[in-house]
Amino acid sequence: MNIKKIFGMFIALSAVLCIILALLVNALAAELKSIPLSASNGYKIASGSTIPGRTSWVVYPPNSIYVDINTRKAGFSETPLYFTSIGGDHSHFMTQGATSIYRPSPTGFRVYIYKGELKFSLTPDKANSLLWHINWMAIGK
Repeated sequence: MNIKKIFGMFIALSAVLCIILALLVNALAAELKSIPLSASNGYKIASGSTIPGRTSWVVYPPNSIYVDINTRKAGFSETPLYFTSIGGDHSHFMTQGATSIYRPSPTGFRVYIYKGELKFSLTPDKANSLLWHINWMAIGK
């Protein structure tokens, strides 16, 4: 086997593992409903989502919006690892920034969304009309 085939197989296997992990996380997130799970080692997992159509987006000029996510109810004592995605009904796949975490703390974080290749002006009202929202998961103590 040449290196290109080995590398290609590695990438394909990685993609399959990512899909399986995403399915497991989605199933787990549906079960959690933002209630933290505690493990014997002190780590816990919490998840949540802003409300589609009612997310508290804020204008961040030029061509961006942001939202502050409150994770206080998860009860983290240390800053956890945060993982995010953007959901919606239309065009959210063309944006940039949904997985970039800013200002992480035990009680929350911020996500900026840049309009990327979108042909319309990005405003909080437009984002909510498209039901854009942030899904999140956190792992920590």
